[in-house]
Amino acid sequence: MDQKTVFTQMQQLGTEWLKLVTEGTNRFTAALAEVEKIEKQGTAQAVSAVEEAGRVAKEAINASEQMSAQWRKAMSEYAQRTVELLSPKN
Repeated sequence: MDQKTVFTQMQQLGTEWLKLVTEGTNRFTAALAEVEKIEKQGTAQAVSAVEEAGRVAKEAINASEQMSAQWRKAMSEYAQRTVELLSPKN
C-alpha cells in the first residue's frame, strides 16, 4: 500500500470516527434533555402532592378545632343543666 492510500484511509477513518462521536454525543445530549423533562414533571407532581397534603392537613386541623369547640360548648351546657337540676328550688 502506498502512502497516499494509507493517508486517504486514515482520513476516512478519522471522518467516520468523528461522525460516530458526534452522533453519540447528540444522542447523549437528547437523552439528558429527556431526563431533565422527566425530572421537572416529577418535581412538579411532588410539589403538587405536598401542597395538597398541606391543604388537607389544614382542613383536618380546622375541623378538629370546630369539633373541640362544639364539644366544650356542649359539656359546658350539660354541666350548667346538671347544676340547675341538682340545685334546690325555692
